[in-house]
Order: sequence, then C-alpha cells, then structure tokens
Amino acid sequence: MRLRRPSTLVLSALLPATLALAACGSSDDNAQLKGFDAVSVSGAAGEAPKLDWKGQMASGKQQEKVIHEGDGAAVAKGDRVIVNFVVGDGWTKKTVIDSYGPDAGGFVTEVGAKAQPQQVTDLLTLPITDEIKAGMKLGTRLAVTVDSKDVIGQYLGDASVSSYMSQHDIGNEDGLVIVADLVSVVPAAPDGKPTNVSPAWAPKVVEKKGAPTALDFSGVAKPDPKGKLEVATLLQGTGAPVEAGDVIAANYLGQLYDAKKPFDESYSRGTPLSAVISEDFGTVVKGWSKALEGVKVGSRVLIKIPPKLGYGDQAQGKDIPANSTLYFVVDVLAAG
Repeated sequence: MRLRRPSTLVLSALLPATLALAACGSSDDNAQLKGFDAVSVSGAAGEAPKLDWKGQMASGKQQEKVIHEGDGAAVAKGDRVIVNFVVGDGWTKKTVIDSYGPDAGGFVTEVGAKAQPQQVTDLLTLPITDEIKAGMKLGTRLAVTVDSKDVIGQYLGDASVSSYMSQHDIGNEDGLVIVADLVSVVPAAPDGKPTNVSPAWAPKVVEKKGAPTALDFSGVAKPDPKGKLEVATLLQGTGAPVEAGDVIAANYLGQLYDAKKPFDESYSRGTPLSAVISEDFGTVVKGWSKALEGVKVGSRVLIKIPPKLGYGDQAQGKDIPANSTLYFVVDVLAAG
C-alpha cells in the first residue's frame, strides 16, 4: 500500500471501529506495564526473536536497547543494510509481523540517512532505522518500544494505513515492540563469475564502465505474448539462494523488445531497489518473484517475462503498452 499524506492530521472516521476500540478497556488478568517492563526478548540472532510478555504494554515514552551485539563487520555511514524484524502488539501480546518466515519481507535502510516512508510497513520500521548507527556490527539485535499513535503520526487519517493496522489487529493506542537484526551490507556490484550463457531469446547487455545501460535486441526474434518465463544466469554468484519471503537488494534495467531505450533502471541512480520476493505478497511483478527465487546472491540474470506474469492487459503509462513482454537484467546484490 502506497502512502499518501492526508489533508487532515487527526484521527478521522476513516478508522474502522475495530481499530479505534482495540486498545480500549482494561483486564484484571493483565498488568499494565510500560516499555521493556512489559516484554523480554530471547532467541539467537538470525532466528525469529521470541517475545515473552509479562503484561500488557501501556502507552509510554519510546525506549531503545541493544539486545546483543553482533560479531560481524561494522557498518559505516552510507552503507545500505538488510534488516529482518518482528513487530509485537502489547495489547494482544501477539507477534503481528514476522519477516523471518516466508510470509513477510524485511527491509533495506541506509545508515545515517533520514528515512522517508514509501509504504505502510515503513511506518512500523522507522523507529528501528533511526537507531541503526555507524559502527554497529552485523548480527546485532536491537529493539524499540513505541506507541502505535506515534508510529502512525501524521498518517492517522490515511485510509490505507487504517486498513493495514486493522488487518494486523493493531489499535491506535497500543504499545508496540519492534525487534530487528542487522543481516548484511549491500555491495555495490555483483561478485559472480561469467557463465558465457547466451540463449537465442536473450538480448545482449550493453555496458558502460561495467554497468548496464541498455539491451541490444539484434538477432533476437520478436517475443510471443503467450510465451513462457525465461531466465539466463550471466554471472553466477556464490551467495545463498534467494528464498520466498526474502527481501532483496538489486540493481536492474528493464526494456521492451526493440525499444530505443530502457523504460526504467537503477544503475545510474546509485540506489539499488529493495523488493520482497513472493508470488503471493511480493512487491514486484510475479515474473520477478518466479525468476529470482533460487538465484544465488552475487548473480546477474537476464529475465524475459510474458504479459501474464508482468502487467497483463494493463498499460503502464506511455512506456509500457498493454500485453508487453518485459526484459530485465538484474544484479542480485543481497538477500535476507
């Protein structure tokens, strides 16, 4: 769900009744505790944290702590880091988001940069991104407790935010705990070895200073819109394979058959795309998720995506007509 700034910054009628009432009332069976007095965190880094609740988390001032320090390399300002996380709701005492499993993805953040939310889940991770500092080591686990109303902030009246919070049973006055692990730093380029693969369907990658700038379709037959998904590995990485539910950091270039220039690319921007790979809840077209699952980190792949796994009969502006076959070169830089 993409964010839009509401015209008013007050809790409006857009909030469903179940959301507005979720944190109301009291319970004789649950003590009202603030911050880390209400919850403890256990479990090994790299695995989903276990949240042990001592009572219901009452509203209170944000608290932060490092659960344990990692033994990996120290991150530097400007590094882009993959982060896995869980969100626990202090009223229901349930884990409402878990990126360690196959049903949700983590996120990528730039150390020292002011994060700007682009989608609803970013609101829940902002308190953690603010606590990731230069000098922290990979493998570090840190946690934040915060009130949901402070997390939502100026987007209280946004219908997509209200719907998302309701779906995850998060009330507008609930205490939340967010626990995160620093997984890996995103490298600048893939480190895979050339495979010398050159299938007939695949265009040639035009490069400048090692970065793709276009695709050359000379000698390549016009694609059949009813064709199948094709994947060719140009550089074979040695990292772990991408799994369903992973968040990846990737550079990419996309172009249509015989087009004069790409319709989109990330290489010149200097900022890799972060995307969740999943056919069910991924943040990219299904063709990407199907093609990249199983690809090893450090690889460069060429992908040919038929319309049924791309945008189908829906045009995407002037650059991508309906029923287009999409061609991509993708560098898988990191995954977690």
